[in-house]
Amino acid sequence: MKRLSVLWTNNKVRSECRIYGDFDPIIESVSFSSHTCSPNSVFIAMQGLHFDGHAFIGDAIANGAKVIVHSKVLAEYAKKVVYIHHPTPRRIASLFCHTLAGPLPSSIIGITGTDGKSTTCDFLYQILQSMGRRCGILSTISMDDGSGLRDSPYRQSTPEAPELYAFLVRCYNNGIQTVLLETTSHGLSVEGARLIDLTFAGAIFTTITSEHLEFHQTHKRYVEAKMNLARQVVPGGWVVLPHPFPYYSEVESAVQSGTRIITYSLDTPQKQGDIPATTVSSNWHSRTLALSPSLSISLPYGPSYYAHNALGAYVAASKIMGKKIDKSLSLASVPGRFEIVATDDPCTIIIDFAHTADAFERLFSHLHSYFPHRRLIVLFGAAGERDRSKRFPMGKSAAQWCDAIFLTDEDPRQEPPAQIEDEIRQGIESVASKRKVFSIPNRQQAIETAIEFCTSSDILILLGKGHEKTIQYPHHQISWNEHDVVANVLQKRSL
Repeated sequence: MKRLSVLWTNNKVRSECRIYGDFDPIIESVSFSSHTCSPNSVFIAMQGLHFDGHAFIGDAIANGAKVIVHSKVLAEYAKKVVYIHHPTPRRIASLFCHTLAGPLPSSIIGITGTDGKSTTCDFLYQILQSMGRRCGILSTISMDDGSGLRDSPYRQSTPEAPELYAFLVRCYNNGIQTVLLETTSHGLSVEGARLIDLTFAGAIFTTITSEHLEFHQTHKRYVEAKMNLARQVVPGGWVVLPHPFPYYSEVESAVQSGTRIITYSLDTPQKQGDIPATTVSSNWHSRTLALSPSLSISLPYGPSYYAHNALGAYVAASKIMGKKIDKSLSLASVPGRFEIVATDDPCTIIIDFAHTADAFERLFSHLHSYFPHRRLIVLFGAAGERDRSKRFPMGKSAAQWCDAIFLTDEDPRQEPPAQIEDEIRQGIESVASKRKVFSIPNRQQAIETAIEFCTSSDILILLGKGHEKTIQYPHHQISWNEHDVVANVLQKRSL
């Protein structure tokens, strides 16, 4: 609880605002929803894709909001309310949440990249726990604020500022000083601004390819948003990268003086990078890495990209612990990531969260390298109202590697499913091949049909949902658990 005047800890941001109202109310909370506004709250009026928060300003005031942050010129201004006009209301939300929060954990570690963020977060959490270091985590999959590990309740990997800072405050109050934070390009961007007032003790970059261009508009702006994580690492901190890393020079330019960049490599010639590792044994579903004759990391995954995630986590854990980790590690699987369904009938079934063309390529090529004579059958869709530029290359990759393709719902939201499918099909049809393509929008029916289609030697790959618990439609969402759906289909077949 603080006076509004105390929340302005950044004079540059204040200079960007037009402020209407000449009193100084006490502020207790920040809200993006008029329904959750309470006496002495700040309401952030956001212009969304389908809803305009400016239309709910009256409701927010009726529920007790004393400050309105808005990006549009308003027709009227109520008395006893302060109005803050800023082109990016989320920037004000972050600043106010940060100032209201009070003490935060001293060592926040950011993990970003196009693919592999959640897996790297989970692996790092596992390693630190095995070393006796209590830590918090907030990722797409998991949350632990010091009260125990559980599923993340947020649909967004990086939630809005009020939820994010509430999580960090709980960590601090529960005695947690080290927090692992999955940092998305949305959250890191100037427009998203959810993370802009945080400083990071260290950072891990996984991969950077292309994603979320519906938001960033250009690939350059997407990369620029990712680089904000490097900029926000404190002087004397560290950044972990794979070797080679295509944007090494951008990271090097972004970091502050005294920040160390540490690279790791896997199976490279002459053991390149600061921390080289080699694969000592592998098969399609597991892999063991060696960092020295006495130090190994065992993974329940065969694909090499999971090994990269594990190495990034290992290097970061060594920096967090302040010493080289010299004991061998055995890491557990991560929900919805290369999850092999235990069944002998009718085929091998794999559930994976892959939802970019790059992730498709790496997954399909791995399976083909071990099973060149087995058919790959893939089932996937693409998120509605999200990056449309990735649909064509996803379809193209599926057609290049797979023998049959089932197109189905992922999260259509309010975009016509036929439009999503058409853009994927364009990629499929760009490949000169005769792949069987099935269109079954209902995801459960698609899975049932795909399983019926497969023979015992086939590999069925279900992509895009992984750990997720819902499918979002225009005006509703349905509960979803990909593993449970598969199990139920298989059980019915056995009756």
